[in-house]
Amino acid sequence: MSEVSPAMRSEILSALDAARRDLGATRDATEIGSGHMGFELADANLRDCTATIERLTDRDQIIDMLKRTYDSLPLTTGGAAGPVFEHIRGTIVDLWEELEPPAD
Repeated sequence: MSEVSPAMRSEILSALDAARRDLGATRDATEIGSGHMGFELADANLRDCTATIERLTDRDQIIDMLKRTYDSLPLTTGGAAGPVFEHIRGTIVDLWEELEPPAD
């Protein structure tokens, strides 16, 4: 079992919090507003991911949680929501790639 350092876990949690803030700002700045299924689903999944990672230290478990969160995000790529969802997906991929051990 390979553990993630407290500093790295803090970095991951900060990135996920920033993604939630970006999502909220986009929701607030558009005419879509609250109650939009994609925004609500993404917010709930990011919140759950953050809460789970707060309790984890195992690298593989954190990577798995990030990948499951990525898979659960809405596939919206157009309209006002598209760019924020793409940014969140990119953030999540960057996080798990940073955690993955280098290929031999």
